[in-house]
Amino acid sequence: MRPLWGRQFPNELTTQDWLSYSEQTFLTVAGGAIFRDDFGELTSLRKRMAYFPRDVWLYKLAAQWGRIAEERAYVGRAGDAGDDIGSRVIAARIIGNIMRLAMLIERRYAPYPKWFGTAFSQLDCAPDLKPMLDRVMRAEDWKAREAALIEACRFEAELQIAKGVPGAIAPAMGAIHARPYRFVDSLAIFASLRSSIEDEKLRQLPEFGAADQFLTSSFVLAVPAYASAATASLLELAKGTEPG
Repeated sequence: MRPLWGRQFPNELTTQDWLSYSEQTFLTVAGGAIFRDDFGELTSLRKRMAYFPRDVWLYKLAAQWGRIAEERAYVGRAGDAGDDIGSRVIAARIIGNIMRLAMLIERRYAPYPKWFGTAFSQLDCAPDLKPMLDRVMRAEDWKAREAALIEACRFEAELQIAKGVPGAIAPAMGAIHARPYRFVDSLAIFASLRSSIEDEKLRQLPEFGAADQFLTSSFVLAVPAYASAATASLLELAKGTEPG
């Protein structure tokens, strides 16, 4: 598959192309040194794959906040039910989503798991954000865990504003009915970012995001044909659920 990238994408990538492959795949093409490119094919391809177009970037950012929203109250709910190990596992998963969000905010491709922590540590925001995530990991009870996650999510929301991300808004606290669990209202941030997407079809897509946001299998993500097929199936299914 790799030797065919230039032939497969001789022109600009479509939105579906951008959503169909993991960031590691794009990083494989766009990163590293070029020692020889007699026909300029690789150089041209790398320029096209340097980073996501504006709307795809915003869609992935919004989807990443959506990923955080999926489990935003579960750290407290699991802990409150006496399931501390479950609360820790959920918190660790949210940490991974926060780290990936930081890479999106700074417009850096995320590598596969082996190098993910290293790449995160090289971000400009890492010296400030990493201690917050460390506090989540070290927390001895769910309330301390929850408080540290709120701190980290507030930081990311404010970072988006500082970076001038279109649609970025100040973080607000959210709640589910009268339950005592606290979290940053990530769904409000998701909605605001999505409203800034100019491509109407992309703006209307469900918040599943790109392949590496809804797939977790390294085996599938490592094979572009597999990741592309999964994305195409999901996009086709999404079309069938559109109103009217």
